[in-house]
Amino acid sequence: MTASDPGPGMPELRTHAELPQGTLRAEWQQLLDEDPAATLFQGPRYLQAWHEVLGQRVSARVRTLHRDGRLIGVVPEGHERIGTPTGPVEVRRFLGGNEVTDYLGPVSRPEDRGDVALAYLTDLAKDVDWDEFVAGGLAEDSGWPDALRTAADTVGLVVFEEDVEDVCPRVDLTGGYDAYLERLPGKMRHELQRKARKLARDAGELELLEVAEAEVHGSLDAFLDLAAEAQPDKAGFFSRPEMHDWFKALAREFAGDGVFRLHQLQVGGMPGASTVSLVAGGEWGLYNSAFDPALGALAPGIVLVGQLLEVAAEEGCTTFDLLRGDEDYKYRFGAQDRPLRRLTLVRR
Repeated sequence: MTASDPGPGMPELRTHAELPQGTLRAEWQQLLDEDPAATLFQGPRYLQAWHEVLGQRVSARVRTLHRDGRLIGVVPEGHERIGTPTGPVEVRRFLGGNEVTDYLGPVSRPEDRGDVALAYLTDLAKDVDWDEFVAGGLAEDSGWPDALRTAADTVGLVVFEEDVEDVCPRVDLTGGYDAYLERLPGKMRHELQRKARKLARDAGELELLEVAEAEVHGSLDAFLDLAAEAQPDKAGFFSRPEMHDWFKALAREFAGDGVFRLHQLQVGGMPGASTVSLVAGGEWGLYNSAFDPALGALAPGIVLVGQLLEVAAEEGCTTFDLLRGDEDYKYRFGAQDRPLRRLTLVRR
């Protein structure tokens, strides 16, 4: 670990060559809980699993910001050398791969955003081992895009590019399931109900099952095989051995405390659709889904998500996040886009 001179009134910045363990890891997890815009994707448990399974080629560093001995911010970053036609480029990014990580970026209490961004970019501007800093995966309403933009201008870095990287459509469950249905346009509400009735009538009785924790790990290969069969355009993704390793690593880390959930919609006594969800902090994240292609015309996946919305509301979740991607089916539930911004910073 190294520490930098913070300057008058600035938080102290410490650099960790590995993801922190012990007390600092626990403080990071606590800070995650105190940041209303943060997600488990930005926490130590998720990022440790990602780095061990999928991010081994990325040099991981974690910057922690402290004031009066108190942790006020965490910036997990990765360092990669990218080959280009004009030669290699040294790129810094927030830790976590876009392929499987829906939100990225720093963690802090809202009132500390500006100080954390300024201290981090002040230190970054002094470093010589980078050409681009690609700050992606930032929820537009998190406050981080504004904080980083302001800090960059202060320390003399340039926002070379800024754009909307992706969107995470989200359903508001405030007030419970009945309140959600009331907010849903009548046409959408009736369509969801009609699909469930038609599936049951044409294919058999419906039953929603949550796979028991002890059986989750052994069920994931079948889930991923079904996902590859149902989505031919993504078959390469779901079929990769490292993706099977990744989902099992997530299950090992999060199934025991109810964060990682595997659900099945039984149709006529047979699996018709399945989902993997990540549930934490009052938000239900739909991480991935699969369905039996033979039932595709009857939309078992849509029916399953509709039932999970009710489960999420009953558990007290106020947001059902369908995570990255603007696929048409997500908007059938009344989801509204949460944009993810990406800022690319270079030296002036």
